[in-house]
Amino acid sequence: MNRFLKIGLFVAAISLVAIGVVFLIPWGNAESVVEKSAIGPSAEKVETANDIVLNDMSEITGNWVSQENVDKVTSEIMFHITGPQDARGSFKKFAINFNSGSDYTQASISVVIDPLSVYTANKMRDKAIKGDGFFESADFPEILFNSSQISIGDTSYTTTGKLLMLGVEKEIQVNFTYEGKGENEEGKDIIIFQGEFTLDRTEHGMIETTGIGNNVEVSFYTELVETE
Repeated sequence: MNRFLKIGLFVAAISLVAIGVVFLIPWGNAESVVEKSAIGPSAEKVETANDIVLNDMSEITGNWVSQENVDKVTSEIMFHITGPQDARGSFKKFAINFNSGSDYTQASISVVIDPLSVYTANKMRDKAIKGDGFFESADFPEILFNSSQISIGDTSYTTTGKLLMLGVEKEIQVNFTYEGKGENEEGKDIIIFQGEFTLDRTEHGMIETTGIGNNVEVSFYTELVETE
């Protein structure tokens, strides 16, 4: 075998081992820090095919956005990677936009995430996740999601859209609930959503490494404020 090829394979193997070790280090995991506003349920309801009662999204019109507030976290996106040592993390910087006319099934949802804001309560692990083999943030500074439609699923609402990560675009379905409409502590009108979905990180080009699961469980909670 060519000497340089041997060296390359050796370096690659060492890198994979190092990445695996970083994920196996049981130094902290991100915890939810969101502070949820108390609101009442919607007056109008809809039912799913499985007779689950949901708040009716028909009451929502206009443009609504997530807010960055240094004093209070009102929106969060978290992820969970399973393996010998689970890794739980979150993103500190992102923007969510919801825009709806009279028909919520045609509403648009967009999400922009800064991968450099990833946080797992472990600086060594955070640095590894931002780099080669994972988010590769230097080359791909944004993770994007744009919806194409919203429908009522078996147990919740479902939005279908495209997730663009590491230059690879995949269609995904996100299950979510509409918690209702109300006011926050500042007296601003808000709407609240929360939901979850699962993706295979290797489908977007991330490396497959022993000890680190391929499936990533993503969950979110967001309070959106109406814009002018």
